[in-house]
Amino acid sequence: MASKPPMKISIEPRDNKEDSYCCLEDFKERRFKTILPHSSDRICFGLTCGYLVLFGRETRDFWLVNPITKHELHFPYYPLYVAARIKKLRTILVFAPSISRWVFVLLHKKISFSLAGIQGWHHVSSTCIRDLQYFKGKIYTLHMDFSLRELRLGLRQKHKWILLKTKNFPNPKLFNPQFVSSGENLYVMSYSGFLPKRVMELDFREMKWVKPDKATYAFFIGNKNYSAAFKLGSWADLQTQHKSSEYVLGDDKSRKCMFFYELMWYFPHDCLNVNRFDE
Repeated sequence: MASKPPMKISIEPRDNKEDSYCCLEDFKERRFKTILPHSSDRICFGLTCGYLVLFGRETRDFWLVNPITKHELHFPYYPLYVAARIKKLRTILVFAPSISRWVFVLLHKKISFSLAGIQGWHHVSSTCIRDLQYFKGKIYTLHMDFSLRELRLGLRQKHKWILLKTKNFPNPKLFNPQFVSSGENLYVMSYSGFLPKRVMELDFREMKWVKPDKATYAFFIGNKNYSAAFKLGSWADLQTQHKSSEYVLGDDKSRKCMFFYELMWYFPHDCLNVNRFDE
């Protein structure tokens, strides 16, 4: 599963309010269909750590369902109505070894989180936040002033914000900036509509934003609040296998930076990865 390239994923409703079909399609156009538990009368916000995020229209709770392993996680009634704000919602799922529980983190301007198996939500006080991302055991946030911070959730103590001082800031004119991770590198991507326009990489050694090596990674852009980058060469003939979704940045005259766009991507390697949170 870890060696499989990203797959297109779609959710097809069924009649009589039954659970929907989940359809996966690989680069060879082979389709795999399964029934998605807890999907009836729910909105899919995207995915995190291999789990589809399903929000109840009436119950206002969350089910996280892995369509491959069928593992499920439930999180309780959320006090704020988010169904109308699907484009602005960000979610990540991390595992906290100190308490041996999954932690579901939700961002809509500010951060809330819930512990699996425990009722209720915790709310984190902060200035307005543009995006958040799990990266190498930590949770990073990008704020409205383009500052970068690390959030240390206080599962046993108070929450702590750490400002990461960078030698430069992303251009304030960047429109709708969002995090993208390759697992090895952390990027901020600027969008125009649904299409990427500019990519910046954070150099953690120099603590500054730099232009990435465009010949190294391919970016898989989804419209469901989750995108990712992968090393070119991870899968043979990637470009020829999926030309229909290829997109090139307008300012990339070399055409070395590859983007693949779909409404939603599924990343099979996430089924084997656990986002362990360093507390």
